[in-house]
Amino acid sequence: MNTPISNREFLRALGLAVASIVASAVLLLPAYLSLVPVLHPEFKPYIEQQKADAIAIPGNLFRPVVFGDGGLEGSVAVISELAEIAPEDHAVLIHRRLFQADQFPFLRYHIEGRNPALRVMLFWQRADAPGKNHLAELDYSGDGPQLHNLLRNEEWRGTITELAVGFFGDLRGGTVRLEELRLEPYRADRLLETAWDEWTAFAPWDQRSINAYRGVPSGALMYPVPAIAIWLAISMIIILLVRQFTRRDNPSPPLWLPATLATGLAWAILDGLWLQQLFRQNIETRHLFAGKTLHEKKLADWDGEYYRGVESIKELASNHTNDVIILYQEGHGAMAQRMRFHLLPQVMARKLHTANASSIRNANKEFDYVVLLSESGSTPYSQPVFRTALEVMSAANWSMVWMHGPVALYATNRAQPVTES
Repeated sequence: MNTPISNREFLRALGLAVASIVASAVLLLPAYLSLVPVLHPEFKPYIEQQKADAIAIPGNLFRPVVFGDGGLEGSVAVISELAEIAPEDHAVLIHRRLFQADQFPFLRYHIEGRNPALRVMLFWQRADAPGKNHLAELDYSGDGPQLHNLLRNEEWRGTITELAVGFFGDLRGGTVRLEELRLEPYRADRLLETAWDEWTAFAPWDQRSINAYRGVPSGALMYPVPAIAIWLAISMIIILLVRQFTRRDNPSPPLWLPATLATGLAWAILDGLWLQQLFRQNIETRHLFAGKTLHEKKLADWDGEYYRGVESIKELASNHTNDVIILYQEGHGAMAQRMRFHLLPQVMARKLHTANASSIRNANKEFDYVVLLSESGSTPYSQPVFRTALEVMSAANWSMVWMHGPVALYATNRAQPVTES
């Protein structure tokens, strides 16, 4: 018969679990920092060299080169409107300054007013490659200062001659404020702060999220699951050692109880990271879809600019439901599959194929209508990959029936003449 656990035993077990978790962290953090040259060899030169002073660049020192609307408020650069330039609305601010990249592995950026639909990119040019831009996307964790590991990009090296900050996407009717960029030398606490910022960075769900969730941006210093698993394993060893050296005349709770409580505490920390992502995703989902009709929701979804043409294509090609082919830009086969899904059940695209001269000629023999898909934010006419295809279409006397954004509908010379719109 199992002996019930008293309140006192439970509290003793909880105390042991908490103490083991804390002691494990106290042991692991110095050990991790001492092993940085082994675990992250890219930081070794920065650890050994003499530290430079940090470089602070307030927002008002950046000059707009691509801009919609905005201005300066004291030392802050304010953007209230992005420039409407294909393939994506954006604004770019630059600052020219000479410094050595190998003195500054960290960037502390302070940007207010960001949202998940607004990507922020850091661009730089080097003295050894003038005119060539290198870039890194800055993670989003809400407002306030954040640290970014510049060594995630191997092109961060040499003499930097120019920095630029680019804002791409949608301001959602708000303003974004570039408070400051600060280049910082290596320091142990900055490494730990960077790891935490990577763990708490938010990225909205995409088409890969149903299959895998890394929990951190690509190239992050460490993954939460193995890090917390090691932390918990050390905690278990501490619990065993404490029990081993506890005097027999000092009553202790069953071994499984502090072990279970320590596991629960570690799980709560790991699950807390996941929950904060879910809370942010819930806010983003409500912003995109709450209070909208099904049609409006599809327009607001990630493939909305492709879905926008579906109703027009259904109407124009409704009498040729099995004589439609989708030709897509190479690398966009998944979007072609998505377009085929949206066209059902009124129109069945019998074939999907990358756009090239051969597929155009075959389409002219087998199909009445051709749907062209280019990359997001572009038009088929703007893509070099479609130039040969369009020349073949012109020679074959195809007529353009409809075009909006990255989607175009053409009638081959098999179809009845239609009026171009």
